[in-house]
Amino acid sequence: MAETKELDNSSITSSVEEDQESVEISNKYDGTQIKNAVDDQVRKHFGSDKSGYVEGHVHTDIKLLLGYSSCILAGAAFLFEYYTSFQEAKPVLLCSVIVFWLLQGVSWAYSIFVEQNEIFVGYKNDPKTRDRQGILTISSEMSRYSPMYTIHMQYQDQILHKTTKIKLEKNVSSWFTEDGVLAAELVDKDLEKQAASLLRQVHQD
Repeated sequence: MAETKELDNSSITSSVEEDQESVEISNKYDGTQIKNAVDDQVRKHFGSDKSGYVEGHVHTDIKLLLGYSSCILAGAAFLFEYYTSFQEAKPVLLCSVIVFWLLQGVSWAYSIFVEQNEIFVGYKNDPKTRDRQGILTISSEMSRYSPMYTIHMQYQDQILHKTTKIKLEKNVSSWFTEDGVLAAELVDKDLEKQAASLLRQVHQD
């Protein structure tokens, strides 16, 4: 990633020093490391109890199911060969290899076309009735050689049957210190501001 401006903001440094769970990346010019660190913070922020959302794990569950199915298939094929012979097991091994790669293809296609860039899906429920009030979906983007991190938030109100969207684009240099430590409090502050603005839009005529 292209070099971002060096940070000398003392407020960022002091904010990070107060956070005992600070996240530090090894290369502050590596776009992949930066995006993963911020993505994790977004999940942590909205996945906490105080956010008011219950995190959904549909994407993770589906990919785990596909992954475990592949492992079970490979193990079953190995056991069949172990208790018979290679010649006898050749048709089974061939089928298992084909099915294995089909499952891997399904997993890849699911990530690309269904999950896409989604990093968080949360459900807002009524604290008394537990009825679902809304669904928050968050996706993120960051080019490998750009310091700009973009968050797309979408909220689907299940009561008003209304969907609103909002976008936050931020230079990651404002979230990291010179040493490559993520200032989680600053990220949370921007996320809270965007989430509040998103919910206000829902109730606007």
